[in-house]
Amino acid sequence: MIDMSVKDMTDQQLNIALDVLLGAKVDRGRPGNVLKNNYSVSPTDYCADPVASLEVQAKAMDMDEIGYMANLVFRTGHSYSEGLNYETAADMLRATPRQRAEAAYMTLSSQD
Repeated sequence: MIDMSVKDMTDQQLNIALDVLLGAKVDRGRPGNVLKNNYSVSPTDYCADPVASLEVQAKAMDMDEIGYMANLVFRTGHSYSEGLNYETAADMLRATPRQRAEAAYMTLSSQD
């Protein structure tokens, strides 16, 4: 996969990248699909599905909870130097599935 900024990725690119980070393989015979358990399937829609985004969030937090939270602070428009205040915490709780997926990608890809 081409190395690009997470904010420049389309939803499909980010969904595929997350599935690959979680163990799937890119299906080279069917562009836009991934291989899971030897089956060609559409990638999980982490960018739009709230449940899927919470699942990938949990996996990222299992790997590096502090890193994930720092990435989510950044993806919700704040800086880590602001510290964690009520406004920042509220924005993190209201994060969109796309913002959670971006923070998870930043966390999981940093562990390679």
